[in-house]
Amino acid sequence: MLVIAMRYGAYPLVIGAMAMAATLVFLGVVPAWPTLLVAAAAGIGAVALLERLQPFERAWQRDHGDTRADRLHGLVNFALLAGAAYALHALRTVIPAGVAWPTTWPAWIQCLLAGAIVDLGLYAMHRVSHRFAWAWRLHAIHHSAERLYWLNGERRHPLSALLMAGPGLLVVVTLGAPALVVSAWLALLSVHLAFQHANVDYSVGPLRRWLGTAELHRWHHKREYEDAQVNFGEFWLVWDRLFGTFLDRPGHVGAGDVGLREDAVPAAYGAQLRWPFRAAPTPILPRDAAFQAALAQGDAALDAGDAATAYAAFERAHVLGQPRTRTHVRSHVAFLRWAIRQRDAREIVGQLLRIAAAALFTWLWMPRGNTGGARVSAFRRMPIPTDLTKLTEGNSR
Repeated sequence: MLVIAMRYGAYPLVIGAMAMAATLVFLGVVPAWPTLLVAAAAGIGAVALLERLQPFERAWQRDHGDTRADRLHGLVNFALLAGAAYALHALRTVIPAGVAWPTTWPAWIQCLLAGAIVDLGLYAMHRVSHRFAWAWRLHAIHHSAERLYWLNGERRHPLSALLMAGPGLLVVVTLGAPALVVSAWLALLSVHLAFQHANVDYSVGPLRRWLGTAELHRWHHKREYEDAQVNFGEFWLVWDRLFGTFLDRPGHVGAGDVGLREDAVPAAYGAQLRWPFRAAPTPILPRDAAFQAALAQGDAALDAGDAATAYAAFERAHVLGQPRTRTHVRSHVAFLRWAIRQRDAREIVGQLLRIAAAALFTWLWMPRGNTGGARVSAFRRMPIPTDLTKLTEGNSR
């Protein structure tokens, strides 16, 4: 009975307490600073305690070498959140409220309106963070977690946090939303984000299809990147439902199902801050792998004294490498090695000329499919072998 009570009562009780604190601030019973900050910290602490009492995955209770970095992420991003709220209050003392904001509405209605605008901005920038490589490099730190627990909500590169929250906040401030209203929403959102990633066995019942809680958000953290392009909403899932990214299906996302396929993000906090700005490793394309394999096969055959096999392998390498200057030149260098080994003067001269031509003119034009050997005219087009066709299609110089 206690388990069921905690499962269905955890979220409404903690979020309800946070809402009550905001209401007291709206009524002027207590000051906004530091009441909202203290209430948000207490709410997040309650989520952390619930994880110890009723975990969703016991394996996620164990430190995965991420706790220290996640604590620092939490401190920095929580400080950014508090700083943003404080800055809003300071700005409102020098900038008059905008005429576009419905200041006569009840405070809680204004808060929900501000929340809707901020949440739409978060949704849009969340989609951007998955769509563009430069933004994904910043956001990938959040997805690199091998477990989901209360600190994951703030496991974000500071620049990613600013990128996601900045546009929505800028809109509500420009429209003239009172700083108190925006601060209250940010405090409530911080507690919700702890719940969204919490390792707590809890449920919001039918509201799971409208609120961005852990039940559906776990699908967004699937290790398979292709399956994680769903449930982007931070507080509400209404945006996902409107824009076709909503997913609710039977299944269990648990230990071993979350994180990144590529184990590239470092564990240390400082290293994580630097990681997005390091050059991403260039992926090895199938064509490149086949090119390297053909060169290796030719070299091995040449060392074994099998000149015919070596020449044929270098012809394959040339077909694969011809679209790009670097690989084009390398294929002719391989032919030159063959010619020197065979003491073939005609091939030596032919390859020296072709190395110069490849270095100078590959970017301009080369006959597609030419096998590269001096036995064939340099300007002759030839059919590309069937097994190489897919590897050479769509290549750019």
